[in-house]
Amino acid sequence: MAKKRADGRYQVSKLINGKRKYFYGTTKKAAIAERDAYVESLAQCANYDNTITTERWCEYWIRLKTDTVSQNTLSSYQYIIKTYIVPFIGSIRLVELSALNVRALMDSMSHLSARTISYTLTVLRAILKQAVMDEIISKNVATLVKKPKQERKREMVTLSKEEVETFLEQIDDVEWHALFKLAFTTGLRRSEILGLTWDDVNLKQKTLTVNQTVLRIDEVTTISKTTKNSSSRRSISLDDKTIAELLKLRTCVDKRRLKAPNWRNNNLVFPGKFGNPRDPAKVSLKCKKFATAIGRPDFTMHDTRHTHATLLLEAGVNFKVVQMRLGHSSYQQTMDTYSHVTPIMEADVVEKISNIF
Repeated sequence: MAKKRADGRYQVSKLINGKRKYFYGTTKKAAIAERDAYVESLAQCANYDNTITTERWCEYWIRLKTDTVSQNTLSSYQYIIKTYIVPFIGSIRLVELSALNVRALMDSMSHLSARTISYTLTVLRAILKQAVMDEIISKNVATLVKKPKQERKREMVTLSKEEVETFLEQIDDVEWHALFKLAFTTGLRRSEILGLTWDDVNLKQKTLTVNQTVLRIDEVTTISKTTKNSSSRRSISLDDKTIAELLKLRTCVDKRRLKAPNWRNNNLVFPGKFGNPRDPAKVSLKCKKFATAIGRPDFTMHDTRHTHATLLLEAGVNFKVVQMRLGHSSYQQTMDTYSHVTPIMEADVVEKISNIF
């Protein structure tokens, strides 16, 4: 029975494993709903007792996350759990898991990058945090283990305007040429480019809209209806040269579609051999091949995005506009990422001041 407290909230309780747990809400209905939701979450977790293993809890935690994070993030969680966490500590009972076990897990990954080890620890901390919240364990032992010292962050690599032209000039294939032209002129992420459909492209208004992505999940290339974040869903203006490239591309793809047996009509702008999504990894390999050919083997697919932003900022385009084109979640993120461009912009300001005064 719900009881009203002195602070105006309602309180209900439930006896769980011999201990009484209390739930609160601004109304009787809300308090009861809070209790019922908690009880249901326990029911979903088989063997809710001291015998549950780390592996079983990881499986439960993933189910909890399914509807709360993007498909890409969920896939990264699953990969870390399947590849690193479960093989090493999966059989240990959750209540017996110790900081020593976690530290041993980190040591077993010493041949990997500090970033991978750090991310694995982050995921494990989140998994155990849920177990603490659900009162299965009393403390989060993963928080007692320090993250490895981060490696020096890779310096941003960009191409000059002339290098971009050289990069594109070497590409004879219409589809690959259009793909990289679009990458340089829009700053779209690789997954966003591959997820574009013709419904997303308005050639008359000269815009495109990012609505979905293409991801590689469990060795399968798939279309995801989600984007990296809410800011990633955006409209971007296109220049006339890129529009011309897309028109040539559509003609080329239409010819391919008419010849191909069992074409999958996903309406993708950059479809694979039979209309299926292109493998993102193969796009990166193509980029590496073309970049190496112009003497820039250090250049990656993601650097097309950096090049787009850097060239725009150097040309005097406002940071806010660049943020919107890139789909960054905050203005500060764009400022921090491209702070190296500020001195160039400052020099341009000085020149403009001298012309004014």
